[in-house]
Amino acid sequence: MRYVWTALGSLIAVAAAGAGVYHLACEPGRAPAPPPPPRVAEERHYYVLLTLVEVEPGKWDADGSPPDLFYRVRWQGHEVFESATKKDTLLAKWSNAALAPGDLVSGVSLDDSIKAARITARAGDSIEFLVFDADVGFDDPVGSWTVAVGDLEVGDRAWSRPGGRVVAAECRVLPIDDVGFASLTR
Repeated sequence: MRYVWTALGSLIAVAAAGAGVYHLACEPGRAPAPPPPPRVAEERHYYVLLTLVEVEPGKWDADGSPPDLFYRVRWQGHEVFESATKKDTLLAKWSNAALAPGDLVSGVSLDDSIKAARITARAGDSIEFLVFDADVGFDDPVGSWTVAVGDLEVGDRAWSRPGGRVVAAECRVLPIDDVGFASLTR
């Protein structure tokens, strides 16, 4: 009988502890912290793109107009992507996918419509983002920064003052195998 009382006492103690944890996690005004986004997995393939770049105001072009922003992605010492140019803006936004005029004639491929760098996550690799102001003759560097591939997170990530005259940037990382229409339209 003594064992029954000991077991019952232990069960009550565990239930009370669980209720306390539940109360702390579900207390009004105190939401549980969301789990951190997953980091990229070794040897998996990913799309990587900047979805937004904001630059400092100021003198950009000789005519006083805002910059014509585009970016490049370098991985393993090679330029693996160049974005479209966003004209006369201090805040450029790019989407995951776009159709070129020839796509309507030759057919649309989901993979070809995705406008992003394609990389394989490997330990020790890094990825470099380089932002430019497109000008006739010479593109002016705006800012650049390097991120270890192992530090990339699946989903969206924001940087404040990542480099140069870039005020803010947002990056999106998507597993190539998991990309479908729904992930491209957000």
